[in-house]
Amino acid sequence: MASTSSIQIGEGGGRTRLQSFHEQSLSVFSAMISRTPDHEGKGSMIGAICILMNAVLGASIIVLPSAYGSVGIITAIIMEVFTVAIAMITHMVLADAVDSHDGTNYQDLVGKVCGYPFQLSAQILLFFYTYGLSIASHITIGDQLDKVCHLVHPSGGLICHRDVLTPIASMLFIFPLVWIKNIANFSYASILSVASVVYLVIAIMLDYLPGPPADTQIWVLTEGPDFMTILQYLPTFVLGFQCHMTSVPLYYELNQRSIPRYLIVLCSMSVGVLVMYILTAIFGLLTFGLTVESDVLVSYGSSDKLMLVSRVAIAVSVIASYPIFTYLGRSAFDDTLRQAVAKFSGWEMAEHSTLRRALTLCIWHGSALAISCLTSNLASAISLVGSIAALFMLFYPGMMLIMQGGSKAWLLSGAILAILGLFIFFWTVGFTLYQMAV
Repeated sequence: MASTSSIQIGEGGGRTRLQSFHEQSLSVFSAMISRTPDHEGKGSMIGAICILMNAVLGASIIVLPSAYGSVGIITAIIMEVFTVAIAMITHMVLADAVDSHDGTNYQDLVGKVCGYPFQLSAQILLFFYTYGLSIASHITIGDQLDKVCHLVHPSGGLICHRDVLTPIASMLFIFPLVWIKNIANFSYASILSVASVVYLVIAIMLDYLPGPPADTQIWVLTEGPDFMTILQYLPTFVLGFQCHMTSVPLYYELNQRSIPRYLIVLCSMSVGVLVMYILTAIFGLLTFGLTVESDVLVSYGSSDKLMLVSRVAIAVSVIASYPIFTYLGRSAFDDTLRQAVAKFSGWEMAEHSTLRRALTLCIWHGSALAISCLTSNLASAISLVGSIAALFMLFYPGMMLIMQGGSKAWLLSGAILAILGLFIFFWTVGFTLYQMAV
């Protein structure tokens, strides 16, 4: 009888612990979805979906066929789905922090939750991340317009050189857009960008229908990819779903913002992007096999009229997304500059200065354009940018979970996210620099 009693007590204790953990989780989640925001934004859910899709679509989609070929289709899809799941979790962490700390942008939110040292590091990394995206975008535009020009003007000439085409396109189409002040104003350009990528996906699928080219090497993945190959391409998959810096100001400006409404936005965006990524990667890979270039559009001949429009489409998509990360990068640079001046000189700079904004944008745009004309290595640029993306997707949200406290499960989750983000960053930077050196 005593033995039975002790077993019942033990089982009851186990149930109590499980019940306690369950109640804690429910209470945290209930608090997240029941908060009423102090600031009422004006952004629509449809506009938010388009802006987030625009933020992740672009140069990353055209390198996926090569990544799928290296790690294998099944492994790549698993990595994509895993990345989506992690991205959704960390988006929820950021949204909850916006509601509880009223952060208006990513670096401001990091500072309010984690403290100034983390805010400063986020500002510096955000600057390099968005600056790297600016360079990668110019490289992508130059590569696509070079092919288009040679088809329209077969004899070539100086005008068809990418170092001439890139500055012309940049100054005509990109530079006027970077002056937009409010991120909510990008929704119309984002719709055009998403439509352009949808066309690209359909074109790659239609191009495969007659069958792959005769010289396509048939490949069969008989063994799973090695661990080093997976690590090499992990930043590419991370970059494909990293829009967390855009997410913070977007959620802050969302009309009737709440966690459930934003979850609908995130699910819609993630499903749409995931489908487009998988279709582009699989059909691009099936078309060219082992010969696929790191930029899949380069694999298509200049005479392919269907892909001619696709090249224009991806250029339009990149041009439309460029102002978003320029806005975020300029904001990070401006915050860092004002804080540094106030700290070392005691002089408080005006929060909004037209002259400072103009100088920042001109130097930013001009230097990124110049570097893109000196290099055409898109894969390395994507890899380095993806390594920083891992910090924004994993490290900082993980640190927010740790700093806000809570149950041991929340603290452990935060620690895992933070360590994973740091690992991807340092490993990728080291590996990429090693490859560039040898």
